[in-house]
Amino acid sequence: MEVKIVMREAFAVVGLLHSGKNESNEIPQMWEALGPRLSEIPHVAVPDVAYGVCDNFDDGSGTFDYLAGIEVKRASDLPEGMVSWEVPGATYAVFTCTLPTLGELHARIHSAWLPESSYKRAPGPEFELNDKDFDPRDPDSRMDIYIPVQPLTE
Repeated sequence: MEVKIVMREAFAVVGLLHSGKNESNEIPQMWEALGPRLSEIPHVAVPDVAYGVCDNFDDGSGTFDYLAGIEVKRASDLPEGMVSWEVPGATYAVFTCTLPTLGELHARIHSAWLPESSYKRAPGPEFELNDKDFDPRDPDSRMDIYIPVQPLTE
């Protein structure tokens, strides 16, 4: 499993929020709903790059919060029904996968890579980064997964 360790500055994401599980494909449906509304989001920082930001995981119930959105220079003038999240600056372990391998990758990160690495999961959200070449209809299309980490000595 290839991994890059990178530092990212804090950034803001505006988009649609799902809280719960993804039992009925709520997340793909949310992305479909967001696509036609992207032009409503003001102050876009990086065109053609989308984020799926995950936080507030509850291992007992399997629920989490997921924000599908884009990076903005400032989170103001939010379109109706959209929210903003600040993603804190952090050190991230970055992994590349496809949509069909996303679940398997997450399992391997937490069951194999983290326990065998010199890092531990740091507090804060993790996110998927989908660049302009990502196509959710193409099973071979690649995305990057960012997991906040810190050295074991901290």
